[in-house]
Amino acid sequence: MKQTPSYRWIVPLVCLILVTLACGKQATPSEPKAPVAPITLQADLTSIDLCQAIPVEDIEAVMGRKLASDPEFFEYYDTTGSSGCAYDAGKSSDGEAFFGYVVLTPIEAYNNQPLYKDVDVFDIGQEAYFNNGADARQLWVKINDQVAMVVAFGDVPIEDGAKALAELVLAAIK
Repeated sequence: MKQTPSYRWIVPLVCLILVTLACGKQATPSEPKAPVAPITLQADLTSIDLCQAIPVEDIEAVMGRKLASDPEFFEYYDTTGSSGCAYDAGKSSDGEAFFGYVVLTPIEAYNNQPLYKDVDVFDIGQEAYFNNGADARQLWVKINDQVAMVVAFGDVPIEDGAKALAELVLAAIK
């Protein structure tokens, strides 16, 4: 009986490993670096277009993924007068969703958040804290006595990226 050389199984195995690595590979989150377009705060926050101001490459850097669709206007849940942008980076093969949002809200939203696993952040804005929101780990930043900002990424929280992005947005606010 003729035996098959043992090295023949190596090629298919190597191919299988390479395909598995290529399909499962995700980009690594990195710090956003593109400057945010100037943002002028005004009484009517809904007139501010954060989707236009925040470069997509900053969001993709934080998420470590390409967006699956164009950014969309986002009003923070039941918060009249808020204005923001939502980002969808699709789902992983196991169904995990990748999303984010950046929203400017009236200060009342900042002051009245139900707090859960909140942690103060001391070196950004007038005041800030991380909070477990209903959908994601959120960074709330008090900009001034009238306006706050929330930056969130989920399903997997990205606190460092949220903070870096918030700093870019704060630097753009006039």
